[in-house]
Amino acid sequence: MDIPLKPLNHRNGSEGPFDPAHEPISTVCRIKREVERNVKPWMVIVTILVLIVAVIILSIVVCSALQEDVDDKFDSSLFEIPLRFNGSFQLPNMVFTEELLILSSNESQTLTAELQEKVADLYTASPALGRYFSKAKIYSLRNGSIIAYYQLTFLMPEEQQDQLRNFTLSREMVYNVFRQFLYDHESEDSAPTYIDPLSLNMFGRLW
Repeated sequence: MDIPLKPLNHRNGSEGPFDPAHEPISTVCRIKREVERNVKPWMVIVTILVLIVAVIILSIVVCSALQEDVDDKFDSSLFEIPLRFNGSFQLPNMVFTEELLILSSNESQTLTAELQEKVADLYTASPALGRYFSKAKIYSLRNGSIIAYYQLTFLMPEEQQDQLRNFTLSREMVYNVFRQFLYDHESEDSAPTYIDPLSLNMFGRLW
């Protein structure tokens, strides 16, 4: 009795003809099942969040590197035209001594140097006025708690001096920057060199 023989699939030992076209499909399905079994939903979410954060950080870095502020480009060597403001302010926390009348005395020099640095720092840090600021000078100390008389010097480029005098370096602008600084630091009203904002005066411009 003849028994019909069925061809074996030599790849897996199963009966039936071997179809090469089915092999890649079964491999893909097996890999897909493995991935679905091992990858948790939270892992996918975390990966997506990490990619989003990385893209945002990269965008910020690239934009910061490429962005150029034209206003930040200036040649300070062209700033030669001086503009000066005189004024006064009061130090209510300090007691006046006769030695302060002598500007060459140690007490006077120490106080004037500290005040000059304080005023210079506030104008140097100003986004609007910092590039034009040159120096601050305390030229006199008087009684009345202590009243300090100061002079501010700014330097302007010649071709823009008229516009600067009328707007950026107007008396109102220079005065308001000083006054706002004093109000912002009112919490330091117990410091020896605290300046009373209400005592701030600024006189006319000097060329």
